Amino acid sequence: MTAPFNWGHLARQSAASIFRTRGTHRQLTAHRVGVLALFWILFIPHQIVTRICLLLDNLFFPTWRRTAVEKPLFITGLFRSGTTFLHRLLAGDSDHFSTFRTWEIYLAPSILQRKILKAWKSVDRLAGSPMMKWLRRYNSKNLAEIQFHKVGLWKEEEDEGLLLFLWDSLFTWFFFPGISGIRDYQYADREMSSRRRRRKWAFYKACVRRHMYYHPGSSIYLSKNPAFTPKLSGLKDTFPDARVVYMVRDPQRVLVSQAAWFSFCWHYFASPTEKYPFKDELFEMTRHWYDYPLELLDTWKPEEMLIIEYRHLIHRPWDTISSLYDHFGLKMNPGYRAWLKTESERTDEYSSGRSLSPQEVGYDSDAVRSAFDGVYRRFDFSAPEDSVTEEERA
Repeated sequence: MTAPFNWGHLARQSAASIFRTRGTHRQLTAHRVGVLALFWILFIPHQIVTRICLLLDNLFFPTWRRTAVEKPLFITGLFRSGTTFLHRLLAGDSDHFSTFRTWEIYLAPSILQRKILKAWKSVDRLAGSPMMKWLRRYNSKNLAEIQFHKVGLWKEEEDEGLLLFLWDSLFTWFFFPGISGIRDYQYADREMSSRRRRRKWAFYKACVRRHMYYHPGSSIYLSKNPAFTPKLSGLKDTFPDARVVYMVRDPQRVLVSQAAWFSFCWHYFASPTEKYPFKDELFEMTRHWYDYPLELLDTWKPEEMLIIEYRHLIHRPWDTISSLYDHFGLKMNPGYRAWLKTESERTDEYSSGRSLSPQEVGYDSDAVRSAFDGVYRRFDFSAPEDSVTEEERA
């Protein structure tokens, strides 16, 4: 299996981060220089090692290619629409579902890397687990700084990060804030060339097959990936029997919360000149990520898709998960049922706080209402939902 790399995209982004950066969101502050230096020190060696290990998978574990991926379940929707909460509630059913953890996405997408890390953990345990203790401290201290949802090496995470190994992902926008080439990811099914789409999906499916090979106990692959929202057609071509959940939230709340989250990411990796960069680009992206999937999903069979409203999930998680299981013909076992009853009460990550207004982020409420009129007519967002928290103001 080949892992094509988008060298042109990286070259353009790298050049834009060195030349004519003054007064842009890529300005070369001390923070930005440090981030770029760390990126290049870690990125290239890890790319080389990962590609070698992906090739060696074919030698040491050749049967991974025959691993079935049957009726996978994909959670999509806008960023900040409840996809993480739903993902982690479903991931608790390990009898049915298997999903990527953060360390599997960014550290060990290959089977060989996972086997090596497993062996390393065994050796470390014999010495009193000094490295694992350090990792746990790093995990609780450094990753706790990531805002908006809890991040950890051993937590479930969205697998768009796998496409960073091709440097062909929306996430490249966080490392290199600019607009060159970003439309390919914001409008993937319509803007990206068919050849690139096929190569990306082939790589992604191979990663999923490796994952299911390494975790043979679960029957259904589970993915949470907002970035898949504009590429549902390609997703369906790659996994014809896939089931898709699409999360829906009040556009005003999505725009505000999304702008705050993207702002955090850009300030984490760069030094933007304003608090909420690229508001217009995010606005148009959001509009497409409502219109396109709703239009497409209306043509799918009912048993292939399910639309869930954010406020229903947050206020009635138990009922929402039960309805999802019924819709897709799944059956809860007693252990998961008991676990879900406890976990469904833990909505602290979405607890209320002082709400940002669209105006504070840079949007006009009337303009939002007008631009998303079709969404407002289709869904009733009049009932209250959890507010954007103080955490989202960062």
